[in-house]
Amino acid sequence: MKNYRVGLIGCGGRQNAHVSTFRQIKNCEIVAATDWNQNVSEEFAEKHGIPTTYVSVEEMLQSVDLDIVTIVTRPKWMFGPVMEALNSSVKGILMEKPFGVNIEDSRSMLEATEKSGKTLVVNHQYRFFELTERMRQILLLGQLGEVEYFRAISAIKLHGQGTHMIDFVRYLYDDRPFAWALGNFTGKESFDAKQIGPDFDVGVVAFDDGIPLYVESGQGSMQAPYPGNGLNLYADAVCTKGRIWFGLSHGLRIWWPDGNYEEVPGAWPAISNPAQIRLVENMIDTIENGTEHRCHASKAYATQEALCGLLESGLTHQRVPFPLDIAPDLMERVRSVVGA
Repeated sequence: MKNYRVGLIGCGGRQNAHVSTFRQIKNCEIVAATDWNQNVSEEFAEKHGIPTTYVSVEEMLQSVDLDIVTIVTRPKWMFGPVMEALNSSVKGILMEKPFGVNIEDSRSMLEATEKSGKTLVVNHQYRFFELTERMRQILLLGQLGEVEYFRAISAIKLHGQGTHMIDFVRYLYDDRPFAWALGNFTGKESFDAKQIGPDFDVGVVAFDDGIPLYVESGQGSMQAPYPGNGLNLYADAVCTKGRIWFGLSHGLRIWWPDGNYEEVPGAWPAISNPAQIRLVENMIDTIENGTEHRCHASKAYATQEALCGLLESGLTHQRVPFPLDIAPDLMERVRSVVGA
């Protein structure tokens, strides 16, 4: 079994979860870390017993032989480190969601990935929840009839947890392509917070078979059925013979065609750790055997198109078709409109 040497880029709070994951995988060893704030990286390395820190991504990639890097920065700073890693000798890159900010950056990262032959994975770990697997199988086997519509709700912004919920539904529906988006947005209060973008987004993204996904994200998103829940993250599918609902902190609810109702318990963070491990194990299998990764950059790109299509529709007041062909610097154009 090959051993994998892992380097960390960005040493904020979310990186703690990645450290825990890699240390639960026997053939992975974390050997280096870097952060734009050297004090942060040194404190993080001391906390986790990481042997070496570097002052920059470039220095770390040039100084130590790495197989995998995990990149955890704010979305607006993600592009540079990802491209540096793609141009280095590493074999695999795990980046936090979303897959960039503007679609041209996402496209550049995907093209560089395809050219390099490296494995770039976006951390849409909801695809690996056991609850997700059951929900997906129920829908794909038609146990509730045909899907009539999907809904995805996130109390956190579109480029925050909103990307998880849209990607989650795409996986449930077997990664069918989207055909168009229609959306709107408002709010500048938290535009440059941890997740960049307007405070509230609403809209619909239609799959190529016409089935709609209704989206709400950010401040003002619907709080039912659990008002005040900080992890207000839901997705459901309404079908011709029943309905299935997922809540990140509440598990599954299933309304079966025979009239029975079922609840399947499961809540974050307990469901997250095993999913994260499966994601990394899948990544190692992809590196070694060329198998398809459930969270590969090519899949994340389709989700990113949906995010950007909803925002572009809000700017133009038009339905936006896919594949996406829009002017560059989308987020700066949105910023200008909301006055952020």
